[in-house]
Amino acid sequence: MRPKDFPTAADAVSVEHARRRLWRKGAPSRLCAARIDSRLALAAVMALAVSVSGCGRRPQMAEPASAEPAGVPVTVEPARSGTIVQSVEVTGSLVALQDVTVGARLAGKVGAVHLRAGDPVQSGQIVAMMDVSDYRAQLASAQASLESALTRQGQADALAEQATNQVKQAETNLTLTDRSTRAGLEVAKAALASAEQALAVIRQGARAQEREQAEQQVRAARANLNKAAADLKRMESLANEQAISASQLDQVRTAYEAAEASYRSAQETLSLVKEGARREDIRRAELAVDQAREGLKKAEADREMVELRKADVANARAGLRSAKAGVEAAVQAVRQARAAVTLANNNMQGAYVRSPISGYVAARMAEPGQQVGAGAPILRIVSPESVYFQATLSETQYQEVRPGQRVNVTIDALPDLKLTGRVTRILPVASAAARSFTLRVDFDRHDPRLRPEMFARGSVVTGVHSDAVLINKDAVVFDASNGSASVFVVGDASKATRRKVRLGYINSHTAEVLSGLKAGESVVIVGQSGLQDGDVVAVKQASAGQAEDR
Repeated sequence: MRPKDFPTAADAVSVEHARRRLWRKGAPSRLCAARIDSRLALAAVMALAVSVSGCGRRPQMAEPASAEPAGVPVTVEPARSGTIVQSVEVTGSLVALQDVTVGARLAGKVGAVHLRAGDPVQSGQIVAMMDVSDYRAQLASAQASLESALTRQGQADALAEQATNQVKQAETNLTLTDRSTRAGLEVAKAALASAEQALAVIRQGARAQEREQAEQQVRAARANLNKAAADLKRMESLANEQAISASQLDQVRTAYEAAEASYRSAQETLSLVKEGARREDIRRAELAVDQAREGLKKAEADREMVELRKADVANARAGLRSAKAGVEAAVQAVRQARAAVTLANNNMQGAYVRSPISGYVAARMAEPGQQVGAGAPILRIVSPESVYFQATLSETQYQEVRPGQRVNVTIDALPDLKLTGRVTRILPVASAAARSFTLRVDFDRHDPRLRPEMFARGSVVTGVHSDAVLINKDAVVFDASNGSASVFVVGDASKATRRKVRLGYINSHTAEVLSGLKAGESVVIVGQSGLQDGDVVAVKQASAGQAEDR
């Protein structure tokens, strides 16, 4: 065997390192370690033999001293004190709060569409219009109907005024007729009584008392005559003004004539009383009685005119009611005509389609000449300034998120844009299919680059801990059997010590240690998977880039 085929001392050292590692790994590896021990002994004997055999040929060279094991290579990073944010990650889309579709209010033909997709729009701007020829005709017809209704209303008002005057005239006639016929009846009765008394006086002869009575009758007849003359004068004045009818004037004149006859009869009676009765006087007195009776009959017949005047009043009032009903019908017709004009005007105005918001045209859905139905869309208009973030929240995340929490938002299409906002609303009802909730986030400031339907990601800040002990999340080793967490701490002796810790907030890179570790202590962040408590380690500090990434 050549010298190069024999194991060297360096080989023995390497074997020793391998044996130690296998021994730490447990019983299965210890069998391999025992085999290595036997090989190690054989290698040592063969190395000694080679050394002795070489003594006679050349001087022995000094062998270098064997080095101590370098330890398990690991990367460490010190625990630090700082602030950690607990967040819930959500995804969704940008949605425009002001996203409207404008179209025709009534069915018809599109007359013009003034804008195309992408054009800016101002609130109140006319963006399209329908064909207004039919609406103009409807408006003209409604206005003509209104003018006709107003004319009929004027005529009905005139008829009602005329009927009112007729009622007043009929009531006046009734009053005058009642007064005049009542007075005529009283005069006729008095004349008959006077004539009968005169006849009796003539037949019986006169006494002093009779003469006195005859004189009183003359005085009474004169008073009645004066009153009848005054009534006649007043009625003639009214007749000249055409305030009463000719028949009413005739009645008053008849009453005057009866009073005059009574006066003459009373004078004759007085004269007879004074002169004494003659056959001719008696005959004349009898004729006077007959005339007085005829006058009474005529006065009673005139009294029946009151009932006719009452019928005239009733008829006039019925005519007034009918005229008022005509006025009400005319007023109602005017109202309907005005409503028709208003409707035609509204239809005319509705033919002009206006934008209710300022923004941009998102879609054009109709063209000029196209026949559309009522409510058919013509343009879709979106306001970018009203854009908000609408995200989906799972059932497990629902309990952690509340309105008012801060949200950091990123847009995939705009990677350099970082936005912040607040949770403003969480819909209380989950979707039946996905079992998820809808979350709304309003931005703190508007960015003109935002557009509806952009995909966005949000990080909802659910909690913040300040002055916390923070470590790299990769440093934490979890025990699968009980779920406990631990870290390897490296001290001055370059030994790794396993230490149990209690964790708080954990995010994508960092974990909060509530107990078991202090700020400044170095923990293993790379190479801890094969470490055992007490292992010697070869420490490598985390690079600045790694620390920054963490």
